Amino acid sequence: MRWLVIAAVLLSGVAQAQDAVAVGQSWSAVGPKTIPAGASALEGTMGWPGLSVGYLYGIASRFNLGARFSFNYGVEGLVRYQVTPGLKLQVLTKFSLVERGRVSFGVTFEPGPLFHFSTGSTLIGFALPVGFRLGIAPSSALQLAILFELPCWISFGNLASFNLPILTGVGLEYFLQSSVALFFRLRMGPTIFFRGLPAEFTMEGVVGVGWRF
Repeated sequence: MRWLVIAAVLLSGVAQAQDAVAVGQSWSAVGPKTIPAGASALEGTMGWPGLSVGYLYGIASRFNLGARFSFNYGVEGLVRYQVTPGLKLQVLTKFSLVERGRVSFGVTFEPGPLFHFSTGSTLIGFALPVGFRLGIAPSSALQLAILFELPCWISFGNLASFNLPILTGVGLEYFLQSSVALFFRLRMGPTIFFRGLPAEFTMEGVVGVGWRF
């Protein structure tokens, strides 16, 4: 995380020297930019580990609040686990901390319950994911995001454990118009299990569409 914060500070300093006005679109589905106060946005994704639909509302100019529902067939992105259907419901919070020129930086927190159903048993857990996003706008139509995320989760019952994924990745977003964006997001890394199991490779790779209204 330290390198991401350092990069954000350095890049924001360069951006301040160039232009104090934000460049590119005023919001982002994959980057740190929030939708304006009073506006709303819908987001849909498909890929691994599942399908999702989310809604965000602009509480303030740099703070968004919303919800996401996911149907997953991969247990929290763990690629070695068998395909297991599941559901997740999350509260979405998004904070934009820095917007300087072509560079932006923000954080997300998306807690909520999760369930995975297999023959004879149900995995019940609670997600507590924290994310850090560094956004760079090469042009008004293109947004790049560098991601560092800790989508930690707790499992209960016989499989009780605190589980810590440490994921890095990128997001790329193309705006068809100012209110509609197509995007791709990829992040990967290990999940560390605090009940003594070996770490497992974890990945998320999705394509999606965002609509601000």
